[in-house]
Amino acid sequence: MIPFLNKFNSDDYTSYKITKGFIVAFFLSTFIYLEYFNIESKFINTIFILLAYFLLATIDKKSLFFAGFFTGLLWFWWIGYSFIYYNLSYLIPFIVLFFGLSYGLFFWLTAIIDKLFIRIILLVTLTFFAPFGFNWFKLDLPLINTYFNMYESNLKDAPLKIYMPSYDIPQDRKWDKNFIDEMISTNLKNIDIAIDRGYDLVILPETIFPLALNNEPEILELLKEKSKEISIVTGAISMQDNKFLNSTYLFENGTYSIANKVVLVPFGEEIPFPKFLTDFINNTFFNGASDYSKASSPTTFTIKNIRFRNAICYEATTDDIYQNLDTRFVIATSNNAWFTPSTQPTLQKLLLKYYAKKYNLVIYHSTNSSQNMIIK
Repeated sequence: MIPFLNKFNSDDYTSYKITKGFIVAFFLSTFIYLEYFNIESKFINTIFILLAYFLLATIDKKSLFFAGFFTGLLWFWWIGYSFIYYNLSYLIPFIVLFFGLSYGLFFWLTAIIDKLFIRIILLVTLTFFAPFGFNWFKLDLPLINTYFNMYESNLKDAPLKIYMPSYDIPQDRKWDKNFIDEMISTNLKNIDIAIDRGYDLVILPETIFPLALNNEPEILELLKEKSKEISIVTGAISMQDNKFLNSTYLFENGTYSIANKVVLVPFGEEIPFPKFLTDFINNTFFNGASDYSKASSPTTFTIKNIRFRNAICYEATTDDIYQNLDTRFVIATSNNAWFTPSTQPTLQKLLLKYYAKKYNLVIYHSTNSSQNMIIK
């Protein structure tokens, strides 16, 4: 029998250990759900995370496995949602179970050596552990809304009047070819609204033009013309050398430039496996689709003499996009329709707060299917 599984026997699977593990996961996850329901309580968050940390350091290994299992579920139950749009809904239970079992195993391994200080060190390393490139589990993230988060930034907003229109376009409609003309019309209308109201810059969400925009000369000309009155940042696809990229376009003063995504979503935009296995998965589950291509380094736009680091959705919650920063301002665009309704936008918001604090930034976050915000 597999040694890991052999560590457990039927007598160990008691409701007591399962319950104990769930309580730890509950304490470790409460901050997400309080934020989701717009309940602000530093007191509750502080007490619960202290209890969670204490129990993580002291409970038995089998309870620790269940703590990880339920934490994986409570943090990431929504990940399978995106598979609905690939006609792979039947995979959702397996994906959810995979995350539960994976984090159960990760937690259990932190106690493989029965020494308190070693367990604490291994638990801390989980913050820096990104299996398959997925880094949304950070054990210090629950501190973001507690009394331990004492940092206050004195950064001011960028000296521009910025408009981020609200979008709520369902994912199955967003990529419907019959809906493209309406989306383009809506985008142009929002730009006109920003012009009429005297804004300096309008920011539209990730891939809000659901096409290879650099291959659409008529739309490009329209946007270039409007950019003589207002700077425009918008998400769209681009095509280079017959490869697709997830991109941000900047239109300003009748010209445009493109910034391509640097960090792709694991299993969403790229399969993080060797090529032979990647090809097998794409051919088996995604009708032979290829992974997106990506840029080698982040892009910083200069908009009306103000510099903004560009970040597209997932990469805005990674350290990679903030390397060699030459500005305090970030434009982040997202399409959260893949995962709504769920707690995904809430967890993303908390992670953006985390990185805004870590790098002392002002992040302008323009999204589809969740709330736009300025994060400091």
